Amino acid sequence: MSEGPLSHLRILDCSTGIAGPYCTRLFAGFGALTLKIEPPCSGDPQRQRGPFYHNQPGLERSLSFHWLNAGKRSITLDLEHPQAPELLHALVADVDILVESFLPGTLQRLGFDYKSLASINPRLILVSISDFGQSGPRRHWKATDIVHYAMSGAMSLTGDPDRPPLNSGPAIAAYTAGLHAYLAALLALQRRHEDGIGDWVDVSIQESSLENVEIKLAEALLAAHQAQRNADNHAMTPWQCYPTADGIAAIIGGPLRNWAGAAEAFDDQALVEPPFDTIVGRNTNREKVHDRVRAALKSRTKREIYHRGQAAGLAFGYLASLAEVLEWPQHIARRFLQPTDPHPVVGSLLSMTAPFHPSTTSWRTGRAPLLGEHNEAIYAELGYSREALVSLADSGII
Repeated sequence: MSEGPLSHLRILDCSTGIAGPYCTRLFAGFGALTLKIEPPCSGDPQRQRGPFYHNQPGLERSLSFHWLNAGKRSITLDLEHPQAPELLHALVADVDILVESFLPGTLQRLGFDYKSLASINPRLILVSISDFGQSGPRRHWKATDIVHYAMSGAMSLTGDPDRPPLNSGPAIAAYTAGLHAYLAALLALQRRHEDGIGDWVDVSIQESSLENVEIKLAEALLAAHQAQRNADNHAMTPWQCYPTADGIAAIIGGPLRNWAGAAEAFDDQALVEPPFDTIVGRNTNREKVHDRVRAALKSRTKREIYHRGQAAGLAFGYLASLAEVLEWPQHIARRFLQPTDPHPVVGSLLSMTAPFHPSTTSWRTGRAPLLGEHNEAIYAELGYSREALVSLADSGII
């Protein structure tokens, strides 16, 4: 196994939040040397956000920070300091990609706009991730993930139909934007390989969040159909979650060609006979279908009905607890959850690897860095002596 398919790259991570750090987390995982720039003393604000290791807050104990920044190196630099341009320009001269998540216009105010950075390093790829993009009437608006989720239209589909809509839980919009930024940067790298010129990638979290609406957007555009938060309106009855003897099962009435297997899955031959043998018949008799499915699930466990459905070629699932996720044979077989390298404060943590596995290269789990852990090594590469670093630290720049 090699060091990683991207081990030839050098990434500068000036981002905070989730989208930018997730983008650079993917680069670090596949081997890129990733330098995370953090403010002196306080560090990335994500360090202050829980949950914390053993529920004890601290700069080195945020579990979300550990997940988003594993495999990176940390250096401190106050980008607002008058001397910051000198240091950042020295760093930029030798990197392939710079990822930032400031408000649009901030880089220009600080003297780090794309034009000035490209004059130092014409091959640089600048990736800017912001709430609403670098242009447009709302470029200076601010938002949180729940706002992006709501504005994408996805929230209209989440929750019970007779209650207010719900947020998704995980920061779906931010993670989607981070993935988009990663993929766009790879495309920019491919183009640079051909013409030798860098680029400026502009990623809008709000636009990225539209990706999560999937088929509902196509339905609205092409069929003038407004999706509702109501499984009874779905075109493939049954299509919802049902209670079982020990939890919740997700029952999907498809693929349609395999519906005949429902008789064995539910031990109910009537479900594959008229009027339930066609999708039109099941939609016309939704409540009767729901009644028969509920009756069949009362005495069965969620895993039992899941396996029965899968054996019949039907897309059944179940609501898993975190303990069940960790013990799931599929994750174990694919080695999806692996321990990180030991961290000086929290030790080794169980962490997810990449959801895609190249056949000839490896994913680096690594660990999250201590705040400013690599100051001496990285700044020494730029020609700064230990005495010079002490002076910079005393001045508050690092």
